[in-house]
Amino acid sequence: MVSAKPITAQQAAELLIVSPRTIYRLIDSGELAGKKVGNKYRTTDAACIAYLNDPRDPVVASAGEHKGENLCQSPSEAEYGTVISLRRQGKELEGLLARGTRNKHRNCTTG
Repeated sequence: MVSAKPITAQQAAELLIVSPRTIYRLIDSGELAGKKVGNKYRTTDAACIAYLNDPRDPVVASAGEHKGENLCQSPSEAEYGTVISLRRQGKELEGLLARGTRNKHRNCTTG
């Protein structure tokens, strides 16, 4: 039975089958009705059900529905601040670090 009785973020996470961290993020963003009381998050069963039934919630479309659009982002087209893979991020960081240390001589102060 759905009620307006307050539930914890852990209980809400179990109800929505997500992590408590997701519940914190949803409450902070305003997508899920709830509040932070002290250092704990609280919401209701009814708010969780309303979140699931929200028609404004974006639905992921299948690849077949995007004819003529670019579905993948080319690495050369990535703009500053966009999400990239950890492997690519590591390569870019290594490149930046190598550029800063190229042609520099080591200074040895021990004898």
